[in-house]
Amino acid sequence: MKNHSAFLPSRLAAFLSMICLGLLAAIPLAQADVAQDYERAATAHRHGDYQNAVKLWQPLAEKGVVNAQFNLGQMFRYGDGVAQNYAEALKWYRKAAEQGDKESQLILGLMYLNAEGVERNEVEAQRWFTMNRKQHSHRDHAQYRAWVQQAVAMAGEAERRAAYEASRRNGDKVLADLRARAGLPQMDADKNLLAMER
Repeated sequence: MKNHSAFLPSRLAAFLSMICLGLLAAIPLAQADVAQDYERAATAHRHGDYQNAVKLWQPLAEKGVVNAQFNLGQMFRYGDGVAQNYAEALKWYRKAAEQGDKESQLILGLMYLNAEGVERNEVEAQRWFTMNRKQHSHRDHAQYRAWVQQAVAMAGEAERRAAYEASRRNGDKVLADLRARAGLPQMDADKNLLAMER
């Protein structure tokens, strides 16, 4: 008679391994589905099919996809293919902003400052502007990087010019000293250099 209890743990381990592998394989597929749905919504929006864009972005936004939340906020704020609805726009911007979306934070601040769909509230506007500023880094901006490169190049150029001038003055001094030792007539520049040395 076979002892089935010895096989059970290995079968259970194999079964659990297969479940884990299946779950791990499902994660990239779910992410791919989200990306495909997002892209289909963006394509629909570009082609003027706003109803389909909203229909595709809405479930993504409800799942927490920041770009879908921001895009719905934009559509409702400006009435882009849907009825203009500041309250709905505010809802989606807030969801994206709370996840750290810089543009949504800035827009929320502007909406509170300009009383778009809400009562004017400078304190709330400042709160969103501050959140935006904390995330905004000039170091990430292309123009800032270009300025840094330009400053480094200018500093390097200034250093090269200073080194060249020092080298030229040193070379002139060496030539003046050699002329003096060789008994050759000194040039006016040589006399000035030798006088500065003493």
